[in-house]
Amino acid sequence: KIIKEGRTIASTDDKITRLLITLDRRGQLVKVQVLNDSGIRDLDDAAVEAFQEAAPFPNPPEGIVDPDGTIRIRWDF
Repeated sequence: KIIKEGRTIASTDDKITRLLITLDRRGQLVKVQVLNDSGIRDLDDAAVEAFQEAAPFPNPPEGIVDPDGTIRIRWDF
């Protein structure tokens, strides 16, 4: 989003957005939660939007389904 708008990031520091992705057992997106933000709102929003646009995630392996029927994945951008 930032690049498409013709903007750049004025920083040499690494910017990492840490997410917790929650899916149901069918791979439907339940929630995207920002665990740690990067300090740049547009980057954090882009990380969340990437998962929202990529959903659903069909055929998740049964081995990653928690006892409560959800799948939780930590993802860092």
